[in-house]
Amino acid sequence: MLPPITTEPGTQLAALDDVAASAVHLRLLTDNMPALIAYYNVKDLRCQFANAAYAKTYGFDTQSIVGKNVREIIGEKAFRTIRPYIERAFAMERVSYERALVTPDGQDRIIEVNLIPHVGAEGAALGTFVMINDVTKFRLAESAVRESEERFGKFADASNEAIVFFEDGFVTDVNEAATRMARTAREKMLGCSVLDFIAPECRETVAHHIRSGYEQPYEGAVVRADGTIIAVELVGKAIMYKGKTLRMTIVRDIRDRKETEARIHFLAHHDPLTRLPNRAMLMECLHTLVESARRQSKQVAVLFVDLDNFKTVNDSLGHFAGDELLKRVAERLKHSVRSTDLVGRLGGDEFLLAMTDLNAPEEVVPAVEKIAELIKEPFSLEGEVFTVSCSIGISIFPKDADTPDMLIRNADAAMYFAKDRGRSNFQFFTSSLQQSAHHALALESGIRKAIKQVEFVLHYQPEVLAKTGAITSVEALVRWQHPDLGLLGPDKFIPLAESRGLIVPLGQWVINEAIRQAREWLNLGVRVPVAVNLSAVQFKQKGLVEDIAACLARHHLPGELLELELTESLFMEDVAAVTKTLNELKDLGVTLAMDDFGTGYSSLSYLKRYPIDKIKIDRSFIRDIPNDKDDIAITIAIINLAESLGLRVVAEGVETTEQAEFLEYHHCDYIQGYLISRPLPPAEILSWLRKRY
Repeated sequence: MLPPITTEPGTQLAALDDVAASAVHLRLLTDNMPALIAYYNVKDLRCQFANAAYAKTYGFDTQSIVGKNVREIIGEKAFRTIRPYIERAFAMERVSYERALVTPDGQDRIIEVNLIPHVGAEGAALGTFVMINDVTKFRLAESAVRESEERFGKFADASNEAIVFFEDGFVTDVNEAATRMARTAREKMLGCSVLDFIAPECRETVAHHIRSGYEQPYEGAVVRADGTIIAVELVGKAIMYKGKTLRMTIVRDIRDRKETEARIHFLAHHDPLTRLPNRAMLMECLHTLVESARRQSKQVAVLFVDLDNFKTVNDSLGHFAGDELLKRVAERLKHSVRSTDLVGRLGGDEFLLAMTDLNAPEEVVPAVEKIAELIKEPFSLEGEVFTVSCSIGISIFPKDADTPDMLIRNADAAMYFAKDRGRSNFQFFTSSLQQSAHHALALESGIRKAIKQVEFVLHYQPEVLAKTGAITSVEALVRWQHPDLGLLGPDKFIPLAESRGLIVPLGQWVINEAIRQAREWLNLGVRVPVAVNLSAVQFKQKGLVEDIAACLARHHLPGELLELELTESLFMEDVAAVTKTLNELKDLGVTLAMDDFGTGYSSLSYLKRYPIDKIKIDRSFIRDIPNDKDDIAITIAIINLAESLGLRVVAEGVETTEQAEFLEYHHCDYIQGYLISRPLPPAEILSWLRKRY
């Protein structure tokens, strides 16, 4: 603390003379200082001097304020407040205090007042110097910080997500959710290394992200006090907290999400009915088995198993009984082979088995006979006992083919040969069965001809709002008006078109025709977006965006009346290339939808990464609603996921009122399926649309 200002004996008059002589300089100096400065005598507390800022603050100027009593200047109420401080100053104490002040123009201010006693030669107080600083903005800032910290603390405690603060790797604070997640008391967490709460296998990753200041979400695992480990998502941020730079990490429990992802992953690679590997997974596994056999100079037998007269079971007992039969057949097949062998379902009543480690084709015969006998054992369904048989076709690697695809094709051809021989038997593939390959070539030639002669037509299936039934779009579905075989569905020619490189010209025709039709409807006063399926092969073609833009321009159709449906697997490839193409398509105004969502699952991250407008739940998840728990769980999870990401969601394959009511209840945006309408030719769908407009 600075000492009181004193005046030596005999120098007081000289000092005053000096002040008078330097009045101009003193006034210039004090009037240009930001502080408020004044001097009051001790006798009657009258102002002897005030700078311009001080005088103006109280509604005076530097002339009129001189000689005024402090009561007259600051008011009686304020004087009563500061009187104790004045008395302390005249008692030779340097005093500092803060108080509120309302300026003449009505502003509320907070001032810091310093009273500096002026002591005479005999040690008596002569007066006091007053120096005032406006500290309003500092106090408001401090208050804002306190309020912000208080709000932040309340928010952290109220959050259901764990929040951990740490400095130099050691925990400084946690919220209640963090203690619940760790299953320990707050006091036991404070001061501990943050890595103590991370599962060992994740510590290196977490430590690296802390050191590098990584601020994007990433997955890890937390170890609780009882030793259990839970999957979490972590997001770290550097923040200012209580005057220090700390790292704050938000920890989200993602166990439910991981379980849902695992379930979607399983269903994407397995048949939802039998739980056997599906076609995609079968191809992957068969490729591995073939490569292993190639290295070991072994043989692999591929068995194509098809139930005989399965349609009769469906027709007589119904689809539920048919599904139950397929599940029981799957169980028998699994128990008929070794654990190293492969069993899967291709679809319908077709199953595929692969038997490994064979030295000769004949070694597979006992196993095939065992399979046939097991299938023939009686089944009890719907209170009835009956038997079924199967036809089995066999191809051998490397004798009959050296690729998984050709092995399956040849086994399929052998199976049809077995059916031609009276069913309930097995046949090996032979060179005479090559005619099936000729059939495929003939079909390929027919597709090429059909493209040139425009034998394809589009049928349209409407999509409507789940709540109101209002039309939102129609999906264009290609059909082949075969000159000999009649109208063929896409399952009869699309797979071959894709495998033989014909899907691109066919897809170009579909896009052009759909856009042309939408323009024609628009001319007739029916404005409805048209959705077109875009194959992965077509999506990768150079010039795709330019071709679509040119087609839209040629037919003068606004981009918003075109919707492109893309397969899920497409989003899991070259991220940069896919993103570029999708953004260019969005620039055209078209809507982007992910078709058959859940069937090609790999990661959910692409839902946030790509400019997708909506997702379409595959019909395989809708088919058994509301009777299948897994389908219900997956469907609800997909709807909730889409809603959280701001995506519209469409349910495909809606065929019953119960399914529609379930979807509406769970906030599914749109529905599509036979309950609304089957795919219709252009004239019929136009009539249907006009009735709804």
